[in-house]
Amino acid sequence: MPDSHKPRGRSTTFVRGAALAGVVVTGMVLGNGVAVAGVDNANSIVDAKGDTLEIIQGDTRVNSVPPLDSSPFSREFFHNGYAEARITGPAAADAVGSKLTFGYQVGYPIAITGGSIQINTPALGFEAEHTDGALIGLIPEPSLLLDTENRVELLADIIPQQNLIVDLQPGGITDVPLVKDKEFDGPTAKIRVGGVHGSVSGAVGPTTLRPYARLETADGDIVMTYGAPVPL
Repeated sequence: MPDSHKPRGRSTTFVRGAALAGVVVTGMVLGNGVAVAGVDNANSIVDAKGDTLEIIQGDTRVNSVPPLDSSPFSREFFHNGYAEARITGPAAADAVGSKLTFGYQVGYPIAITGGSIQINTPALGFEAEHTDGALIGLIPEPSLLLDTENRVELLADIIPQQNLIVDLQPGGITDVPLVKDKEFDGPTAKIRVGGVHGSVSGAVGPTTLRPYARLETADGDIVMTYGAPVPL
């Protein structure tokens, strides 16, 4: 699958459920869904090195709006929020090759042939704290800043604007990775989204969206968190 931070054409990504063996895998549903400032849901595990791996979603706001095409088979929404990965412990500063994923699960009873989910994003913000303690922040407007503590903050368009189209399954859950496997080194990374526009066409019956975030380390340990489902 191509990196999700690059512009993509039509693609299909389906999730029915999978069993992962040989790695630490965990998930949790917390939070109250539509909009609370700060941390909305989080989950953590401890790996074999004694590091705590934590994945967080916060500032989540999913607003469902009437679809512009007025079709009874269409849904439309806007999303703001962030996903943050944190690694703390004896080996956290030396962590390399970790991956952060931020996306949605969309559920519905039945889909019409040709149904799809379309996501339009602005350029997305990305921040990662490197092993030397410097915070490298990457967001749409390019510039270079130095603070009084000699911490360097680099601002740039690292995850460009994109248009994702994912085909719906006949019925069930469709996985839509907004940003997939964004690699980072060091103890922390954050993806922040604002003004993401999504539309679902061809869904029959109640349709629900659930945002999720995933942290995977280079050793294959995985921790996930799921936000509360939001009716569309």
